[in-house]
Amino acid sequence: MIFQIQKLILILTRITTFIVTTPGYSYRGIPNVLKVALSGVISIFVYMATPEIAIEGGMLGFSLLLIREAIFGLALGFVGQMVFSSVEMAGKLMDFQVGFAMGAVYDPAMGAQASNYGRTYYWLAVAIFFLLDMHSLLMETIINSFNLIPLGTMNIQGFGAEAVLRVFSRVFELGINLAAPMIITVLVTDVVLGIISRTVPQINVFMLGMPMKSMVSFFVFMISVGWIMNTAGGLVGTMPGFIEGFMELFAAP
Repeated sequence: MIFQIQKLILILTRITTFIVTTPGYSYRGIPNVLKVALSGVISIFVYMATPEIAIEGGMLGFSLLLIREAIFGLALGFVGQMVFSSVEMAGKLMDFQVGFAMGAVYDPAMGAQASNYGRTYYWLAVAIFFLLDMHSLLMETIINSFNLIPLGTMNIQGFGAEAVLRVFSRVFELGINLAAPMIITVLVTDVVLGIISRTVPQINVFMLGMPMKSMVSFFVFMISVGWIMNTAGGLVGTMPGFIEGFMELFAAP
């Protein structure tokens, strides 16, 4: 009986830590009671489909397994959040180039400082996340993780600094690719303003630059909003595969 309870607790720990950190489910507007209830229901179904395990070492061994499962669930959720945040990072890069970063305010929904394009890209990513049914796919991913990495078999020897750098570099690459058209447009605008400043010194380029870059960025955003949503959808759609690839680093040889 004690082994069955420990098995359920380990399953509940992995799923709960994943839910409280992964995009969509970790949204601050969702009540914590609902998150815990969802974790409990999923844990019961996973418990019935998972074979029994024998935990050695008594309470010390169980405590170590509990910590490992918590870290593993947090890591999976964090990887999903990083992919999701690459879209938000693209918006923040645009804010920095346009000048909207100076007007950043605290957004309680995001839990961080956010400005115009950052919030716009964030909510676009949230809408695409649910439109593509990513919340269901993420649940399938965490459930399948018990087949790929059963309880007590996580191998941390295959995980190192190279894997972390690969994940971070990929996230930055995705964010910069999404923000690249707007950054290039603002750069061209700056070049045009520089040419105007050299040819017509009477024009105050410093006063003209900020509203002009804001207008150009808004115009380009409205034109390319379809491409932005398709690209953001492609980035969000890679989340389950990104998490599965990350899980393979912990799979037992």
